[in-house]
This record gives sequence, C-alpha cells and structure tokens, in this order.
Amino acid sequence: MAISLILLPGITQAQDVVGSAIVDGRVITLFEDNTWEYTAPSEPDCSPIARGVEFCGRGSGWTATTPPNADIVAAYRYDDRHYGQMIIEEIGEEDGLTAAFMRDAVIQNAAVTTGLRPSEIPVIETYRSRVSGGSIETVVYSLNVDGLAVVFANSIRTAPRRTMQLMTYGIENEYTERHRDLHSAFLEQIRIAK
Repeated sequence: MAISLILLPGITQAQDVVGSAIVDGRVITLFEDNTWEYTAPSEPDCSPIARGVEFCGRGSGWTATTPPNADIVAAYRYDDRHYGQMIIEEIGEEDGLTAAFMRDAVIQNAAVTTGLRPSEIPVIETYRSRVSGGSIETVVYSLNVDGLAVVFANSIRTAPRRTMQLMTYGIENEYTERHRDLHSAFLEQIRIAK
C-alpha cells in the first residue's frame, strides 16, 4: 500500500537513477536524462537514489518498493503499517525555497489531497531530526484518507539547489514511539554527499 500525498506540482524532479553498469571496470550510475557518472556506493549496503543521495538500509528492515508515481524517487516498506518515501527536487534555497515555505507547502498539499483547509490538518508536532550528519526539521501531521487514519513524519531538507522530503508514514491514529523510532532509523540509512 502506498499513499503519495505530499507533492509540489510543476517542480522539476531530481534526476532519478535508472540503472547502473560497469565501464572499464568502474561502476557507473545511469540517470533518466540519459546522462551517467562514475560512482560507487559509499558502503556495500548502499543503493544510489539520486545524484549524491544513497539509501544504505539493506538488512535494516526497510525493503525497497516500486514508487507509486514519478514524483516519489524512492519508496520503502517496513511492515504492514509503516512505509517510507523520498521526494527530491532540483529547486532550493537559491530559488527562494526555504524550510518554512516547504513546511507550509507540505500542509497545504495535505489539505488539497483531503479537501480540507490547511488550518484543519492536525499538526501533531515539529522537531529537529538528523540526516547524514545535519539537522533538519520534521513536521508530523495526521490525515484521514477515505476513512484510513495515516500519520506522516516528514523531514524537510533544503539546500542551495535541492529540496528533499524524507518521510515515513504509519497507518495509525497517533504518532507512536514505534513510528518515531522507525522514522529516526529511516533517516539514519540516508547518505547525502556534502
């Protein structure tokens, strides 16, 4: 089950990884725009997601799944109630996109998805998280999707030329300690090149 709710329409996506190959004995990563670059995962258990982004969660319980649409560059399943996904967009702080703007956009898009006003989306909490050695904001909110209670923990990372939404969601009525721990563990598996 995949629920893709947090999207910014019309923003260019990061170059998705479409495959890899070996050229002259070196690993290359192939991107959807028909470009490639020499790469090698930073660790044996890592898989490239986008330029400079890897998921190193093999054996951690997070299993890669097929993203539900082109806006989601990577999707994962932990169990029947907990899922993760990444949205990576090549637009960022140099374009005026700030963490505060993204926080508001996440809630506005959740409202559009559910037919509610942004003020009607229950924000459970916001707190600082860590990903790849950096501190980022996590906003936790709940939605009712066709009678199904879903809680999102959406960590937002902005950079000069890139914005990332690194999120987990649980089929649940509240933000449980288990979901909080799984969200933290999900973020720990993500490596972002400096």
